[in-house]
Amino acid sequence: MNINVSQLTKQYRERKVLDEVSFTLNGPAIIGFLGHNGAGKTSFLNILAGLVATSSGTIEINGEPVFNNGELMKQVCLIAETGNFPLHVTVGQVLTMNKLFFPNWNEELAEDLLLQFSLSKRDKIKNMSKGMVSALGIITGIASGAPITIFDEPYIGMDASGRQLFYELLVEQHAIEPRTFILSTHLIDEASNLFEDVLIMHEGKLIIHQPYDDIQANIVKAKGKKEELEAYIADNKVIHRSQFMNEHTAVVMHNETPIATPTGLKLESIKLQELMILLSKNKRREVKQ
Repeated sequence: MNINVSQLTKQYRERKVLDEVSFTLNGPAIIGFLGHNGAGKTSFLNILAGLVATSSGTIEINGEPVFNNGELMKQVCLIAETGNFPLHVTVGQVLTMNKLFFPNWNEELAEDLLLQFSLSKRDKIKNMSKGMVSALGIITGIASGAPITIFDEPYIGMDASGRQLFYELLVEQHAIEPRTFILSTHLIDEASNLFEDVLIMHEGKLIIHQPYDDIQANIVKAKGKKEELEAYIADNKVIHRSQFMNEHTAVVMHNETPIATPTGLKLESIKLQELMILLSKNKRREVKQ
């Protein structure tokens, strides 16, 4: 399913949490939706799921408006950080409700995932740990079969082995039945190899939208002597510069095909989390200026 966002703005009284955001996503794909706390990610994801109206602008899925569209909402599954399930119900009751709501619900897969995450249908939500509730959210998202499945910080309280199981399931299910998975997470470097497409938000604005492979190919960290570095970064966008003693460093986004590396310069790929931090710092400097 294709998602088209045009000049989307969301404002709560005096605070603008989304500011004229525009982009298009053509699924299926596994998408990283990233940004620091307060960047506008959760507000956007709630709008995409049809739970919240925009203040202005539009958001459409396959050409249809999302808000107040009951049939379209069945094609989008949002697993939020918390508050996904009523506290008084059991795991079995959650699965039954999901089966009734999602037309593509995979009951056999849900049963298998219960075993993999060591959950029982008799467990009550109010008696479960945060990690167990997160596991149920992951089961719901994956078994929903929703063409657009959104995970917003889905693994609160889960240990590294539980998160690794989630990543493996995401890749496996995307291979079996491709769909659009959107993952918002602060564990960026841990999850980055999953992403086909990356969006980075900062204070309500979209500051980067590129395929992950392009980011890895076109954004590099160069280290060396000042003169050689200056020649290398000319005519390219410099994201960040620093100096330690006689070594100069620049993070560069190439405008076109990367030029040949001058002798004496050392090039390194940059991790996605570090890139997000540097881009956010730049935006904060621009505001101060």
